[in-house]
Amino acid sequence: MQLSSVQVAQKEPYVWELQVEVPVEEVQRAANAVYRNLSKNLRVPGFRPGHIPQGLIKRWVGEEQIRQQILEDLLPEALTTALRQQNLEPVTLPEWRDIQFAENQPLKFVAEIITKPEVQLGEYKGLKLKRTKIQVTDEMVQQALEEIRQELARYEPTNEPAQEGDRVRVRYQLEEGEELSEQWQSGTFTAGASGWTPPLPQNLVGKKQGDEDEFLFTYPDDYQNRELAGKTVKVKFAVEAVLKRILPELTDETVEQELGLPNIEALKEEVKRDLEARLKRINREQERSQAEEALLSQCQVNLPKALVERLAKEILAEFESSLRQEGLNLETWLRSQGKSLDEHLSDVRQSAERILKLRFIIEAIGEREGIEVSDEELLQFVESEKELDESEISNLRHRILRQKVMDLILTTAHWVEDE
Repeated sequence: MQLSSVQVAQKEPYVWELQVEVPVEEVQRAANAVYRNLSKNLRVPGFRPGHIPQGLIKRWVGEEQIRQQILEDLLPEALTTALRQQNLEPVTLPEWRDIQFAENQPLKFVAEIITKPEVQLGEYKGLKLKRTKIQVTDEMVQQALEEIRQELARYEPTNEPAQEGDRVRVRYQLEEGEELSEQWQSGTFTAGASGWTPPLPQNLVGKKQGDEDEFLFTYPDDYQNRELAGKTVKVKFAVEAVLKRILPELTDETVEQELGLPNIEALKEEVKRDLEARLKRINREQERSQAEEALLSQCQVNLPKALVERLAKEILAEFESSLRQEGLNLETWLRSQGKSLDEHLSDVRQSAERILKLRFIIEAIGEREGIEVSDEELLQFVESEKELDESEISNLRHRILRQKVMDLILTTAHWVEDE
């Protein structure tokens, strides 16, 4: 592509502003390509595909839609040409502004791009790291066996009052003042269980079949459902049945019947192996995190503020989206955490800085050590028949590179046993 002009200004280290002008001829070429494609794919009565006049295409598709398609094709191509001319390689998507585009006129736009910051690598081999000795204690094994015993519990109907851990089937309803908030509903709860709002299960301990009762509950002022926050409701309930929890003894016979293992000793050995594997996974994660902190202290990266802000915005948007899926908003979550918005934004920026610094440090070490990610390695991580876009491929490639570089860091580290 031919460009009329490219003007470059450096706003701050690694942040560049490009003012680009595309001549009318190139704009017309891109427009013609869009019209040709639409002409081939549109179905207009009286016209064969590929032979639909541009004026009719405008009426069928809409000028604004056509304009967007032309820009979607033209802007990236023009910017790629400008970047190649200026020998600039961005590490993020550009930010576009001041786009001037009209028929039979040159295209003008401004794009802000960020290039890879310089990394000053320190000593990344031979890092002094602590390794915790893995030890499965008898107490850990006994706790795991007790959890298995709880999972094997059976439940039988009883006329006795419910004890903690028993299952209770109830009918219940909520009243707010003189108004009925909800119709009678049925449900089965574990007596004494916490984490319910209102705390109906905790009020079931000591109740037996046929009992009826009620209690008042006031929702917290910062409750996620703003319609209920601060309100007091009356919870009425009637016990329909109590199922007593019966815990089995872990005998050789029980283990064989329920778990398919020959005896209790075999179960203990399997539990011990599982605990060792779990502790090893936790240890590996802790060692990797420790190595990352060591790299951050040994290596220096001068991050542009604009790059940190961009990633911080993305992290914040993703977090707010996850809160909305849970029926929450950021304001409610901040109150529950006892944090201000400024404190949260500061935490997000620190997280963004850490992610970016590690990314560029990993890439710099990979370059120095000649560590690469082959297409074959990429294919091993890609699901069959799944197509990835350029961004997904780039992220996958970096994830594999990160794994290979961290393996190098961990295998060359100087380990000290930490009891």
